[in-house]
Amino acid sequence: MNKDLTCSQVSALINFYIENKLNPRLREYINLHIAKCPACKKKIEDLQKILKTYRKKETQRKEQEQTMAPEFISSLSAYIDNELNANENIKIKKMTISNPTARKELETMYKFKKVLYSAYEKTKNDSKYDYSKTVINQIQDGAEYTTSYFYKLAAIFVVLITAIIIGFLYLYF
Repeated sequence: MNKDLTCSQVSALINFYIENKLNPRLREYINLHIAKCPACKKKIEDLQKILKTYRKKETQRKEQEQTMAPEFISSLSAYIDNELNANENIKIKKMTISNPTARKELETMYKFKKVLYSAYEKTKNDSKYDYSKTVINQIQDGAEYTTSYFYKLAAIFVVLITAIIIGFLYLYF
């Protein structure tokens, strides 16, 4: 192979050169070229600076994601329920904008709140009929008490628990 590389050949190999993925002989040929060519040398230096900056920012972003502030997690419920003051709201918004993990946590909390609200509404609508009052009236009236009321109450309880479990499964899968 010719020891004198062209600028286009160096440009084609520049990524491999920066990442140290070239064999020693080819690396030496590029070193000889950049010793003579200030344009290629500047291009390599600029790319190395950009890569260094990117890696530094990427490291900072990963550290930020891993260290989600405990006060953020404890404040999420209050944020969703609009119980925080303006400064705390801004902190939560900044954290969710800049941190994908925090954003996902907030979305999960919103889904959880939605499931709880729908379960509450269903329970509220189902409780319009007061089963306990009906049973007591039948006992007082001397009507024979059967276990059918127990089965009805048990069925409603099972339906509510099932709805809550399905809601949790929906959130996490």
